[in-house]
Amino acid sequence: MDIYQLDYFIKIVESGGNLTLAAKKANISQSSLSQLITNFEKEEDIELFYRKNGRLKELTPSGEKYYAYALRVRKIHFEMHEMIRRDSLKKKGRIRIGIPSLILRIYFTTFFTKFIVKNDDVKIEIVEAGSHKLHQLLLQGELDLAVLIHPTYLNKEKFEEFTLIIDEIGAFMSINHPLAKKKTLNWLEIENYPLATFNRDFSSNKLIVERLRQEGISKEMKFTSSSWDFLTAVTKESTAIALLPSPIKYQLDKEVKMVPFEDPIPFEILLTRPVKENYESLEKYVKGAILTCFANRKPML
Repeated sequence: MDIYQLDYFIKIVESGGNLTLAAKKANISQSSLSQLITNFEKEEDIELFYRKNGRLKELTPSGEKYYAYALRVRKIHFEMHEMIRRDSLKKKGRIRIGIPSLILRIYFTTFFTKFIVKNDDVKIEIVEAGSHKLHQLLLQGELDLAVLIHPTYLNKEKFEEFTLIIDEIGAFMSINHPLAKKKTLNWLEIENYPLATFNRDFSSNKLIVERLRQEGISKEMKFTSSSWDFLTAVTKESTAIALLPSPIKYQLDKEVKMVPFEDPIPFEILLTRPVKENYESLEKYVKGAILTCFANRKPML
């Protein structure tokens, strides 16, 4: 049997020998399926099915073995075509991807390490900057792909967005902080402590300032910085609280901890790209690889 006939045979087995049902699944006539099995058994001098009143029943021992091999052959055939399809998408070339430094370090290190090894003909230029700068570069057509934080405020008719990960903003503090032993916090509990967060180049700054306003907390940030290392270090020897994306907790030493909020600010990471009539094969390949990776995994540390 060729690969198509093997598929017909598998459908017959999966239909319990019911040729009418198998014919519908295979989009072929019942008589053609019956003739396929009969001719094969005669040519090979073997019985694949037991029969009762001329109808196919369960598989014979030989039929069981043949069915097992048929499944393996079909699987290998599918994998072969998938490999060909993937390789056909790969093109030599260069692609520019904008990613905030924090997200690059926490989420993309493993992805790019493996991707580069598997795709040595692909050159990736990573542009590290805050979300606002990357937003500008994307609008100016200087990036093929950009990783941004929701909301992006992009025109949905001109740009596509794909959700990669949804995390949250947490409260980072010294392990000796008065609030450190709490399991969760409400926003008003942090009002009387010095607050710190990323500077205005980061989308999270706007999200946090807006939430504080909504909660009736009118105080300004005591510290802002582009460095999460600095912001968490400030909390070690003070009662300051750094409001930062929760994935940073994976990078902390034992002197700092994160306490989640009861009603946290969502920190949604998106993959964005300009809408085009036609995308280069390399653009489609890299975008697909990123989405597949994030669909199968949590933060890539």
